[in-house]
Amino acid sequence: MNAPDPSRIDVRHPPIQLAVLVGLGAIGTMLAAKITEREPSALRILADAERIRRYQMDPPAFNGRRLNLVMVSPEQSGPPADLVLVAVKSIALDEVLPTLATVLTEHTQILPLLNGLGAQETLATAFGWKRVLHGFVYCESAMRTGHAVVQDGEAKVVFGEPSNEPPSARVVAVSDFFKGMGIDHHIPADMQTAQWRKWILNVGINQAQALLRQPNRELQQNPKAMRLARDLMNEAAAIAEASGIPGASEIPAWAESVIRAAAPDNRTSMLQDVEAGRAPEVDLFAATVCRLGKTHGIPTPANERALRRLSGT
Repeated sequence: MNAPDPSRIDVRHPPIQLAVLVGLGAIGTMLAAKITEREPSALRILADAERIRRYQMDPPAFNGRRLNLVMVSPEQSGPPADLVLVAVKSIALDEVLPTLATVLTEHTQILPLLNGLGAQETLATAFGWKRVLHGFVYCESAMRTGHAVVQDGEAKVVFGEPSNEPPSARVVAVSDFFKGMGIDHHIPADMQTAQWRKWILNVGINQAQALLRQPNRELQQNPKAMRLARDLMNEAAAIAEASGIPGASEIPAWAESVIRAAAPDNRTSMLQDVEAGRAPEVDLFAATVCRLGKTHGIPTPANERALRRLSGT
C-alpha cells in the first residue's frame, strides 16, 4: 500500500468546486445527499445510460428525501471534475475505469471509498498516483432498499496520503470541500494503519453477520458469535503484524469494542447483500486473508471456512 507521493512538491492545489460521484449504493447516496443539500451544482452523478434510466424510474432517496441529482453519461459528461468520488462495489471497479477517464484532468483527484485494501493501487495503475488518494468510510446503520437509503449514527470519510504529517496540499483541498459540504471527515497521521484497522474490523463484523444471517445483536449477545468474529479478525491481524502494521495485535480487541458499541440492529453491507441475493464482497475479506496468509505462511482456517460458505464453493 506504500505509494510515491509526488503531491508533496506542490505548493498549493486548486480548490475543489465540482465533484463527480460514481456509485449510488448506501455510501454514494449518503454523500450525494449531503453535497446536494448544500450546493446542488457541485455534484454530478456519472453512470451509463441504462443505469441512469433505472435511477430515473426509481429515484434515489436518503432518509425519506428524494434526491434531485444531475446525472451524466461518459459520452456527455460535461466539464471535467476536480474530485472524483468512487463508491462502487469492488467487483465493479475495473469496469468503471474507462468511465472515470472521461472526467479527468491533470489536477483531478480520485478518492476511492470502497471496502478492502487495494482500490487505490488499481486506480493508480490506471491514472497515476498524483491523482489518487487513499480513503474509506465509517458508516453506522446504513440500510438500502432499492435506491432508497436510510442512515443514522456516525458517518465519516477517512482519507489522505499514506502519511499525513502534515497533510499535503491536495488533501487540504479535499478537506476544504468536505467542510463546505458538511461532510464529516478525518485525516489520520498514518493512513495505512487506519485502512488496515478498518479492514480487520470488516473481516470480522461483515463476515460474521453474513455467515450467521443475523444483525449486530447476535455478536453482542452470543459469545460463540463474537468468538467467530474474533477468530476471523485474529487471522487478519496476524497478517497485518507480518506486514509491519504498528499495533496490529491490538486491533481485534479494539474492533470488538466497536462491535459491542454499535447499534444492535446494525446490518452490515455484506449481510444486506446476502439477504438481497446479491454476491457478497468475499473477495475483499476472506479471499484476501487467505491469499495473504499463504504469502506470509500464516494459517487462516476461519477465513477459509468463511470463503467456502460465502462464495458457495
